[in-house]
Amino acid sequence: MQDAKRLQRVWELFDLVVELPPGARARGLADLEPDAEIRTQVQALLHDADTHTVDADALRAPLPPLLAPGTRVGRWEIDKLLGRGGMGEVYMAHRFGDDYEQRAALKLLMRMESAEDRAGFVAERQILARLEHPGIAHLLDGGEYQGVPFAVMEYVEGVPLTEVPDLGPGLERKLALVLQACDAVSHAHQHLVIHRDLKPGNILVSPDGRLKLLDFGIAKRLAPTRERDRDPAPTGPASPDYCAPEQLTGAPVSTATDVYSLGVILYELLTGERPWQLTGAPQIRALERLSLPAPQPPSTRVEGRMRKALRGDLDAIVLKALQTDPAQRYRTVDELASDLRAHLGQHPVAARKQTARYRMGCRIRRHRVAYALAAAVFASLALGLVGVAWQGHKATIERDHARREAVRNDAVRQYLMLMFRSASGTQEHEEVTAKSVLDRAAERVHEEFADDPESYADVALALAELYFQINDYTGARPLLVRLLRDDAGVAQHVRAMAMHDLAQVSFRESQTAQARDLLDQAQKFWQAEPGKFRDELLDSRLLQSQIERAQGDAELALRTLEDALPQRVELSGLQHRDTAVLINNLGLAYYQLGRLEEAIIQLKHAHAIWQTLGQENSSDALNTLNNWASAAVQSGRREEAAEIFYRALELRRELYGPSGALAALMNNLGKTLVQLGRHDEAVPLLREAIEMGRVHAGGETGTIALAAGLGLVDALVGHGELEEARAKLGSLTPAIMETFGSEHPFAAMLEISRARVEHAEGRADRASAALKLARQRLQAMGPSGAAYLAQLDALQQQWRE
Repeated sequence: MQDAKRLQRVWELFDLVVELPPGARARGLADLEPDAEIRTQVQALLHDADTHTVDADALRAPLPPLLAPGTRVGRWEIDKLLGRGGMGEVYMAHRFGDDYEQRAALKLLMRMESAEDRAGFVAERQILARLEHPGIAHLLDGGEYQGVPFAVMEYVEGVPLTEVPDLGPGLERKLALVLQACDAVSHAHQHLVIHRDLKPGNILVSPDGRLKLLDFGIAKRLAPTRERDRDPAPTGPASPDYCAPEQLTGAPVSTATDVYSLGVILYELLTGERPWQLTGAPQIRALERLSLPAPQPPSTRVEGRMRKALRGDLDAIVLKALQTDPAQRYRTVDELASDLRAHLGQHPVAARKQTARYRMGCRIRRHRVAYALAAAVFASLALGLVGVAWQGHKATIERDHARREAVRNDAVRQYLMLMFRSASGTQEHEEVTAKSVLDRAAERVHEEFADDPESYADVALALAELYFQINDYTGARPLLVRLLRDDAGVAQHVRAMAMHDLAQVSFRESQTAQARDLLDQAQKFWQAEPGKFRDELLDSRLLQSQIERAQGDAELALRTLEDALPQRVELSGLQHRDTAVLINNLGLAYYQLGRLEEAIIQLKHAHAIWQTLGQENSSDALNTLNNWASAAVQSGRREEAAEIFYRALELRRELYGPSGALAALMNNLGKTLVQLGRHDEAVPLLREAIEMGRVHAGGETGTIALAAGLGLVDALVGHGELEEARAKLGSLTPAIMETFGSEHPFAAMLEISRARVEHAEGRADRASAALKLARQRLQAMGPSGAAYLAQLDALQQQWRE
């Protein structure tokens, strides 16, 4: 049994080195204590001390816990020691003698060297009893055990805030966690309690992402003076790495004290390091802190995209929270949280100077799709007018034609300028999206140009093509149908382009025959003057190839694109948007034939062009990512594919909003997650894909809605929801067979999903029969069915195992 002096020395050393970085603790101990046995005991105490998760097996026998497993303290029975701190031990315990189970963390005061120690511990229990918030570990019980005070608190299973795994390089999850912490601290402040020791080890995050604030051991009440005189101030040291300057100098503390600590934590979350690189014992680090200048902006501690993301708003927010003078900080935690939410919502933050330029920049970022589309349209029109003007020098007839073109282009430019000016003038609280802007413009365009059919046709065509940019083919259809119906005064080349665009809409709505007829009419017009309409003819090869593939000739579809590629490079060059689109479609054609490695090579090539052009976030570039990930899935690289899908999904959802392309992306990701066994993630994605596909891509029988429906059946089977899976399969069967027939890949995929349901319900014979029928249908399709046979083979192999 150790004597009191030896035990006292162990705790003194623990207090001196516990705040050192883990890598510096051994050297610090060696410098302070020559006795190896004492150093060993201190090292046992230090094991994961910051997280209160000390493994009892790591504690040496000479320093046993005060309470053995099975000891009963009040209505609680001790299970094991969780950890030790400078003032006490923490145990896992459970309630006994009641008709329900409850785990808890029981904190027992170990060192009662003075009345102040006891008073501080009692004060902590009183503080916790007043705080009821989902983000604060709440008090369950308290009392004394053999003359020693104890408190029983909610047991929190989690890791410190700065050690949460898989936060990734993005900012939203990190800021969301800080906002949870702000909410919990704000609750304490509303109850006149300052925490005074906020640090990652006292802010734990559970596996499901919920945050809990712990350890009010040195918290202080904000009571009136006469009450404060009677209220014993809780004791204990604050961490010099996270505490506010006033805590180091002994100046009065306030709610701004906790704001400062949250600022340090936010700095560490954003950069991966603390504002200061301090070493030595806590007292030494505290003195060093007082002599250091203000920290550098967080953006100076990181590189690449993260530096750009932190520069500006987040730099200003963090530095305001870290002001040495409390009067210059955020006055309350709520003010800090308000600025963080403003930044996430792309609204101006109070920490920055509110210049007109800054406020306009925020507005443009909030509505960047609308502004970007406007800029693209105006740039395109400007280039068109330059080209028209150049042609006007060739001859009088061409000059007259150029003037007419200029008049029409001017009508388009003026209408779109009005359209986007109206969007920029909406109220601050009104959400502006590209679709909402286009929908308003489409509703008014016919009325605006009732007396000018030529200008109406140009404007309607421009609006339809803008719908294509956000992959909303359903929104484009009424404009194109009306343009072709009211054809009086509409130029033939405009009609041809409208037919081509309507053919794209029809194809995406599974009306392949109608799409073929419209495309043939457009190409017939262009082929009459192939030199003049060379660009339009090359563009049309993309849709031509898709239709050929849909009609069962995947080899012909590939040849169409292979023949078009050298012509496109000759006309536009290799580093050009139209070339990247064609190469993307070529990769897709290889994919449809099961030539996956060739597909991935082409898709990577297309993506490299988007990056060279600085258009890696464009809608077309995101389509390339989607196709690349799909090919990776089929080649067996599913984890890689899921990462690519998630990257594309995040960008498309943020930049472009709901669309057929977003629905297709969610469908593909959802099916990949099913193959990875991540059914919980897949089900909500596929449900959303179905609804979005119905609205933006062909209704109930559109390809996306049906494909996502099949994916949902598979996900529901994996999730164990067989009744809903069976019902969904029943509604899909007539829709697929009546719309596409038995020779379409959907018919084969339908049978694969049916086999999954039958197998899950224990009907192995029916499952085998469904797979057999699926194989027959895929084999009958030839090369176009090859890409799906691997999935069928993998499923049969899985069932054999």
